[in-house]
Amino acid sequence: MNLGAGMGSFAVLLLALGIAIAAGLSLAVGGTHVSVRDVAWIAGTPESSPAEVDVYSRYLQRHRRHRMAGGLLGALFAVILGGRWYGSITIGVGQQNPLADVLFCGLGGVLVGAFSAESFRLSEPASTTVSASLAEHAGASRPDVIRAARGICLASLVGGGLVAATGHGLVPLWIAIGGLIATLVAEATQAAITGRRRPVLSDRAQAVDLRMRSFASTSVARLELAVAVLTAAWTVSKVPGAGTGPFLLVQDLTVIAGFVITLVLLHRASPRPPRKWSSELS
Repeated sequence: MNLGAGMGSFAVLLLALGIAIAAGLSLAVGGTHVSVRDVAWIAGTPESSPAEVDVYSRYLQRHRRHRMAGGLLGALFAVILGGRWYGSITIGVGQQNPLADVLFCGLGGVLVGAFSAESFRLSEPASTTVSASLAEHAGASRPDVIRAARGICLASLVGGGLVAATGHGLVPLWIAIGGLIATLVAEATQAAITGRRRPVLSDRAQAVDLRMRSFASTSVARLELAVAVLTAAWTVSKVPGAGTGPFLLVQDLTVIAGFVITLVLLHRASPRPPRKWSSELS
């Protein structure tokens, strides 16, 4: 969907301001609020001490803030760049410049925000006292999802490389490389979640740590797959078509399926319990 061509700077500013105000209001009106049900969901039990509730609440709030901020910045980036430099802003895929695509940039921003929320695990504060548990580290929660993400990312790179090698442009390859960078960030975050040292803690503290690790590992795995699917859909959308016919039909269906799958994965990776979830089922 093309939102306009030849947009002036004032129109771009108004649209960007409108998006910022709408997102700010959404954030202010309970966008990051953590309920008792939310805490029971991530804890796996409705019975948590006040200290545990505080830890879980701050963790979920951080994820929600970072994801909302990332999505907002991604959408604003597409609005400003598309309106100012490319003369049009679009929602969806096609032959327009991908940097002017509000939906793709917004989704990409949400993904980056989610990785940012977990980046605290990539480095630890300096300490003069070192202690760690010798218990075996648990592996990634969803290795099957991670393998699927790696395979799709590799397929996008190969496809983009073939398009470039046959003289049909470098855009698909650059998109695939961008997806590879995001995938590497996800892999680094996953490795930090599953492999970082664990201090000697009480049994209750260890249980909280394991619950947060399990959620983070599963969420990041799904986000990594979302990155891979999003990249593949974006890459396919930029492959030059051979006029009309079956190729364009397959291309359109692939792009639509990629959008739907990406949205489903983003929803399932969300730091919120499913609507049908009940603490009585945990």
